[in-house]
Amino acid sequence: MKKMKKVFVRCLMGTMLLTSSVSAATHEFNFQFEDVTTTKDWKETWAKSDNENRWYITLLESAGILKKSTLSSSNIFGCRMRDMTVGPAVDSYHTFSNHVQSYPIEYIRDSNGNPIVGKGHAMRLRAKKDDSSTSSKALKVYGKCAP
Repeated sequence: MKKMKKVFVRCLMGTMLLTSSVSAATHEFNFQFEDVTTTKDWKETWAKSDNENRWYITLLESAGILKKSTLSSSNIFGCRMRDMTVGPAVDSYHTFSNHVQSYPIEYIRDSNGNPIVGKGHAMRLRAKKDDSSTSSKALKVYGKCAP
């Protein structure tokens, strides 16, 4: 019985090790745009915490009682992640008219197909109210990302 208990505990520990995942650090951001001509870089630079060749963005409906997003089909958010370590352009520009949860965005690769973004790189989010927005209302966006 004692031997069987040891085997069970070892199997349980092995399963826990295999199923535990390492997740990238998540960072909060918020932007407000009055027009489609202004582009803004988020004030902080974040260290990439993993070697995954993608980043994730979550766009929230609100960030509290008085912080409501104005994202809509006529008030469109555009963004891209920038790598301040190797050169800024590391993904394609993406637009959002709806709230998303952990939406994955691939980083570009070099001419040999190798990733150019790596763990520890200094990452910064750049954003704007997309040119296709037809609303004159200010665009307020609250979100999180994991570079």
